[in-house]
Amino acid sequence: MWKCGKDTSKKEQLSFVIRFVDNEFNVFEKALGCYHMVKCNASTLSQEIQKIVIENNLDINKCIAQCYDGASVMSGVFSGVQKRIADVVPQAIFVHCYAHRLNLCLIHSIQNNSIVVNFFDTVQSLYKYLMNGHTRYEFFMKVQEDKNLKAIHLERLVETRWRWSYWNTSLQKIKMRITEILDVLKVLIVQDYQPAKALGLLKEVSTFRFVLVLHIMEKLLENIHCLSCELQNPKILLPAAIDLVDLTRKELTALRSDAIEEEQERNTRLRRKLQPSKKLEEYYVMSTTGKCESMKSLKVKNFKTEVFYCCIDKFLQQLNERFSEKSKYLFKLFEIFDLSSNNFFNPNCPHLIFFTNH
Repeated sequence: MWKCGKDTSKKEQLSFVIRFVDNEFNVFEKALGCYHMVKCNASTLSQEIQKIVIENNLDINKCIAQCYDGASVMSGVFSGVQKRIADVVPQAIFVHCYAHRLNLCLIHSIQNNSIVVNFFDTVQSLYKYLMNGHTRYEFFMKVQEDKNLKAIHLERLVETRWRWSYWNTSLQKIKMRITEILDVLKVLIVQDYQPAKALGLLKEVSTFRFVLVLHIMEKLLENIHCLSCELQNPKILLPAAIDLVDLTRKELTALRSDAIEEEQERNTRLRRKLQPSKKLEEYYVMSTTGKCESMKSLKVKNFKTEVFYCCIDKFLQQLNERFSEKSKYLFKLFEIFDLSSNNFFNPNCPHLIFFTNH
């Protein structure tokens, strides 16, 4: 498994991880190190990978798979790294990292939703303002201590880490300490040397919109959090990963269905029975004025449609595209190599039969 990324000094680093089994089929992962890359084209990367394998006294001919992100330089079918490695080791099939696929599902689910994008921009600004300034940070810690609360540090929305896990933690911490955050911002408006920033954050975090989106996104991220963590588990096998994706898809579908049923039930319960007034029996009624929704309930309803339903629908769409049924049945075939599976080296395994007959 390989991944390229920049370190704090802005140098491009190639991280190299091997995944292997022992004689008893126990799965292990080991990081071989990070290697500085001056060039990051497919030719240079594939040569460096083969060089690292030789330096660590590993036999590249025993490689059965290669896993990394879906960037064209890595996954290109004609001249990408995976194709160049496959030319040397034909049995080394390419697998697009499932954790990275899940990360892409998040990006494409929210990137065109201005309400959610603005919300996360506020969350990031809140972290930078309270955590990066020493005086503000100490004051935030003191406010929690004065209330006999456990000191909680806000989480940064790190771009280079898998977002589901860290973003979920970040929202949970804000929800737990939102009262203390508001108290701190109110004081910093008067005492801080950047009062305008404190005032802007206070107005934004105090809004009903921010609190509502916070609850919506936390609910959504909570359903994905387990899948995100398990996909990064060094012991996980492909069939189990496929089952987890299917389970998450069902949970999200049920979450949306439950929300619709609750809304329909509520609308039925609150619907008034229309009965014409007896005073109007001698008159011809041209039109009536019905019960109007308040602006507050109207906004909540719009948020539910534009944020909650929209994010779930887009995420389910991304799941179906990036974890297709075709690949699902193909990877379930690996159950025959799983010692804990009932299909371990079972010639009558239904997935094997499906593969041979497809």
